[in-house]
Amino acid sequence: MKRAVAWIAAVLAVLAVVGVGGAGWYYSGLVIDPSHGGSYPLEVLAFDGSKVTLKGGSDTAAPGTYGLTWRDGNATLGPVISASGSTVVRQVTRVRRGTLAPGVRAYFDRWIWGHEDPRSALGLPYETVSIRSELGDFPAWRMPGTSKTWVIAVHGRNANPSEALRFLPVFHALGVPVLAISYRNDEGAPAGDDGKFHLGATEWREVAAAIAYARGQGATGVVLYGFSMGGGIVPMAARELPGEPIKGLILDSPVMDWNAPIDLGARQQGVPLWLASVGKFTVERRTGISLDDLDHVRHAKEFRQPILLFVDDDDASVPIEPSLRFAHLRPDLVTLVRTRGGGHVGSWNVDQARYEQALRTFVTASAASS
Repeated sequence: MKRAVAWIAAVLAVLAVVGVGGAGWYYSGLVIDPSHGGSYPLEVLAFDGSKVTLKGGSDTAAPGTYGLTWRDGNATLGPVISASGSTVVRQVTRVRRGTLAPGVRAYFDRWIWGHEDPRSALGLPYETVSIRSELGDFPAWRMPGTSKTWVIAVHGRNANPSEALRFLPVFHALGVPVLAISYRNDEGAPAGDDGKFHLGATEWREVAAAIAYARGQGATGVVLYGFSMGGGIVPMAARELPGEPIKGLILDSPVMDWNAPIDLGARQQGVPLWLASVGKFTVERRTGISLDDLDHVRHAKEFRQPILLFVDDDDASVPIEPSLRFAHLRPDLVTLVRTRGGGHVGSWNVDQARYEQALRTFVTASAASS
């Protein structure tokens, strides 16, 4: 009997280990597995030419200006008219393309113009160029300008260069060239050796390649501009490239410490934090990265460039506390712009005038220092 009990206990222990390991593998995949499929969680219930009624989503009542994007169309949304439960009525400023009608499935678009390009969205000149990195040629948008200081824009996880569309008019008006890049495992770009995101630990090399491209085209300085995960890649590039003429960093809702969003995701899914720790351990084992090394707060003393940092108090994807700690540690470098109500990478949407003024001031000063 004792042998049987011991055998059963051993089997249960193995099953527990396998179960925990399987869960860790699953949750690690949510962090490092690329996903390029689109989703349309909102349903259009009504549209009368000036206002639209939307059902679904958790943030459609956010204040400010947003896009509404569906499979073959896009509209610009203005203020909230009313909200009740899961239904929101918003003003429609313009239907740019497609037909907006009841039954359309769409998503709430902080990028405003979906996955368009600078010419179709804004009427701005640009060309698609190739940037050679160690894995091959990476597509990028190049918007021309007269300044010798270029902005290199680095999008977020599972995103693309369209994330930078909102900000291009500011740089165009200043005559600042923009290079909006792709990096490994992006759709249409070379994959990494293991096909996984390394959360900035290797993606910074595409930023290095973009800097080399800009310098080859006459740039004497660059400002690195990162959104979300791109806001974690950019600081890593600055740390890895101390000899490059990086004049400043602009970080919008950046991942300054990957522990924070992983823990937040676990809480949102009702997963115990100890299992999130297993997931982190598995992320490190599957990719060879160190989350401690990617914690830029831990490495705050290594930074030398001025930093413009945007955070929104209602960010439900990337906790702002690491960014606030970083700003507290480096008040000599950081200009902090803090908004409320816009959510993740939504500071521009909720306060466009303040955001753009901060951009103009920062980039003008950076260009003057070249």
